[in-house]
Amino acid sequence: MWSALPGKPVRPHRPDNEDFMTKTMNNTRQGFTLVEMLVVIGILGIISAALLSSFSHVQRAARKSQAQSQVSEVAAAFTLLLQKERLWPQEWLDQNKREMDEEVCWVFQDSKLLDVTTYLYDSGGKVKPKTASNINKQSLDRFGMLDPWGRRELKKNQTQTPSAQVSTGGTFADHRIQFRLDEDYDGWIDSSEGLPGKGGKVRASVVVWSRGPDGKDDLETVGKPIDDSLSWPYNSR
Repeated sequence: MWSALPGKPVRPHRPDNEDFMTKTMNNTRQGFTLVEMLVVIGILGIISAALLSSFSHVQRAARKSQAQSQVSEVAAAFTLLLQKERLWPQEWLDQNKREMDEEVCWVFQDSKLLDVTTYLYDSGGKVKPKTASNINKQSLDRFGMLDPWGRRELKKNQTQTPSAQVSTGGTFADHRIQFRLDEDYDGWIDSSEGLPGKGGKVRASVVVWSRGPDGKDDLETVGKPIDDSLSWPYNSR
C-alpha cells in the first residue's frame, strides 16, 4: 500500500542488504556441485569405454580383412607362377619350403608377381642375388612376407629380429604367411603334403593362410579356423 498518512506516500518495504544479496546469489547460482560433476564424469567414462571398445573391434576387423585379402593375393601369385613355369621351383620341394620366408619372397620379387621388397636392387633395376648381405634392412619384408599383425609390430620397432616376440602372440617368424603346394601335381593337397589339421584334403594347386594375431595354426590346435585366414573354403575339406 502507498497511503498511510494523508498526502504522504509510503514506499513499499524492501529487504535489508544482507537478505537481498543472499536471495539474489541463491537465485543466480552457477556451476556444478560435486555430485553433479561425478555424475557427468561417470557418463563420460561410459561413453569413452564404449567408443574405445567399438574402435578396437573395427581395428580387429580391418586387420582380419587385410589378412584375407593378403592370402588371396599370394595364392593367385602362386597359381600364376605355376602356370608360367609349369613346375614348382625344385629347391622349394627339396628344402620343403612351406612359408613365405626370404628365399621364397625372392622368387616373387624377381618375377614381379608380388609387391615385395625383401632384397635390394642393383643399378640396372634387377633384384640382387638372395644372400643375407643383399636383404633390404629397411623393408617390412626383410623377414619374409608377414601378416598384418607382424607387419604392424615391425613398423613400430624396426630393430627387431625374426625370433622376437609379437605383442599379439608368437614370434615374427610365426607371422609369416604359410602355404602348401600340390607337390605331386594330382590336383589335391592333403596331410602328406603338409595340410594342417587331421585328415581331409583340398582340391587346389596351392593353399595359403595367415595364422592370425596369435601366430598359431588353428587347424592344428583346435581343428578349425578361429582367427586364421584361409585361401580355400574350410567346408570343402
